[in-house]
Amino acid sequence: MAPLQRALRIGTDCSGMETPVMALQALKVHFEHSFSCDTEASCKAQICANFPAKVWYDDLLARDNESKQVPAVDLYVCGFPCQPFSSAGLRKGFKDERGNVFFGCARYIAAKLPRVFVLENVKGLLSNKDKAKRQAFKVIEKTLKEIGDQAYHVEFRVMDTQDHGVPQSRPRVYIVGIRKNVLPASFQQFEWPKPLRRISINQLLEKKTKKVTMEDLPSRSSQTVFRNTSRWLRRLQQAGKDPLNNTFILDIDASTPRSTAMRDRCPCMTKSRANGFWVSSRGRRMTIKEMLRCQGMELCFKQVVSNRVLGAHIGNAMSQNILERIFIKLLPLAGLVPSGQALVDRWAKRAKEMPASKEDKNLKKLMEPRTAKEKEEARQAKRRSTLRKAKARAAEAEAKAQRAKSKASSKSRVRPARGQPPMKAMKRQRRA
Repeated sequence: MAPLQRALRIGTDCSGMETPVMALQALKVHFEHSFSCDTEASCKAQICANFPAKVWYDDLLARDNESKQVPAVDLYVCGFPCQPFSSAGLRKGFKDERGNVFFGCARYIAAKLPRVFVLENVKGLLSNKDKAKRQAFKVIEKTLKEIGDQAYHVEFRVMDTQDHGVPQSRPRVYIVGIRKNVLPASFQQFEWPKPLRRISINQLLEKKTKKVTMEDLPSRSSQTVFRNTSRWLRRLQQAGKDPLNNTFILDIDASTPRSTAMRDRCPCMTKSRANGFWVSSRGRRMTIKEMLRCQGMELCFKQVVSNRVLGAHIGNAMSQNILERIFIKLLPLAGLVPSGQALVDRWAKRAKEMPASKEDKNLKKLMEPRTAKEKEEARQAKRRSTLRKAKARAAEAEAKAQRAKSKASSKSRVRPARGQPPMKAMKRQRRA
């Protein structure tokens, strides 16, 4: 199909921070922002202040995609909720009502048939160890491939942010769909971006403003945070890792047995880590600017929410560097950029120019409990985790039983005969 002679039209669901729009801006693609959608009021405020779309939707599940009022687009992007499929979310999949958001995405694609779509979710969706999650992904793949009488060529791949120019460990499944009637005759399969050399996180951090000591610790207002930080620093120092001069990024908000650390790169950012990880070589938490950079973004927009809320948005967002690299391969293939326009891969250039990451994969053992007190703390944390999961399963079973009871009750309800007043039917039911 011939390249577009107009602006590319983009629409997003679960829009969050509008990473796809920021990616198009960075690539200097001429586009028209047709619609955004998110259930969170804070996301709406942030998007409307910076990337206002022609139409805003509060809930994609309430939208009538068959309506002519709903815009058709060329590029559709959605990072549907990952919690139902993540280990942290107890992997409920489509049993969790948030899991149904995927079908809302699929309904839009089926109704409007965009030239291309990009969907994103957690790596665990492909887990071979979890039968329910693997089955959920098979449903997703089958649904997408059957849209419009097999109108799309669909591929998926796990891509890790740290392998594409930004030092954050964030493996995610990316699903790409290309409408078959826009593909060139010579097309065989989508060319995914190749991994790059991993770079050091020091290039993303603000410069040191003071000499850091072992006494630079967070407030004692949270005992877990204080204990995790002091223990990590002490163990790293004892192991000869020199955490005050070498950069280790510490997840200090997790329970102590689950607290992690990475050298020269950032652990996976999430909504629950909205305050930022601890930077050992700076003696402080990450700043908002640093958190954005670990998602391939810059603070080039107006901030209308608090730092904590924006931190949660960042943890929920797609990585901009990944989207840019996918778009570079995808948009020209589908004729969505003018034939004379070359999209520049700034991340490949950056990976060649910046210092390489000095990773250390043997840090997990450092936090293993050693003293009797630490071992008891670990046992208690494990018991709390087991109890929390058991409560969640019990609540789910109770809800399931309640739904079954409600369904059975509605089936057994006596309906009034034709012409019979409802009151007589109720009396007949009581006698029965």
